[in-house]
This record gives sequence, C-alpha cells and structure tokens, in this order.
Amino acid sequence: MHLTNYAINKHNPKFVFNNSSNNMGIGHKRSLTAIYKQLEKKGLDVKVLKEQINAIAVKTIICGLPLMSHQYKCSQPEDYAGNMCFHILGLDIMLNNKGEPILLEVNHTPSFTTDTPLDQKIKFNLINHNSC
Repeated sequence: MHLTNYAINKHNPKFVFNNSSNNMGIGHKRSLTAIYKQLEKKGLDVKVLKEQINAIAVKTIICGLPLMSHQYKCSQPEDYAGNMCFHILGLDIMLNNKGEPILLEVNHTPSFTTDTPLDQKIKFNLINHNSC
C-alpha cells in the first residue's frame, strides 16, 4: 500500500470526501487543477512542475512502448493502421519535500469507479470522445 491508494484510504473514518463537482479543492481527493493552485500559493513554480511531470510521462511511455505495441499487435493483428483502440495509463506521481516529481508506479488499468461527483466529472471528461 502507498499513500495514493484511494481504495484503502476511503475506508478511514477520518477520510473527507469531496461531494461537489463545482469545488474540486476540498476533501482528501482533489482535482489536479486544485492541487496546482494550492502549490502555486505555496510558492512552487507550477509551470516548471508541469514540464517535469510531462517529461516523466513521455519517458515512461517510451519505456513501455515496445510492450504496449506488442500487446496491441497480438490483440488486433489485422489492424495495419493502428487506430482501432487506445490504452489509458495511470501515473502515480509524488512530490518530494523540494517539490520535485517522482514516479511511484504506472497503473495499466486505472480505476474508473466514480464514488463522488468529483470522480464523475474528472473521469467522464477523461474518456469523453468529444473532448479529444
């Protein structure tokens, strides 16, 4: 178990749920936008942080690309264009005490459970085909 394991942490009696899709900066589970605003108020350069996180994401995908490509080719052998499906990965990133991002793990099947309005809004927007 690690700090981001929501499936376990949500059962703690002290866990505060966010029951609002309008205010995503309350409770123990918040939107990334709300976290960035909070970090910016504390003096962290969010633009640099986003660049660092993007670099981690790109390098992680590059490392996993051979395996993902192989899995795709095995499951879709007749798809020569490579456009029949997509894969959503979840990257768990932690900030150290200097505000530097560290990759904790990659989830190849992230949860799409929607326990709260916050979950519903964020996860729906993630997979909504109209937002691509």
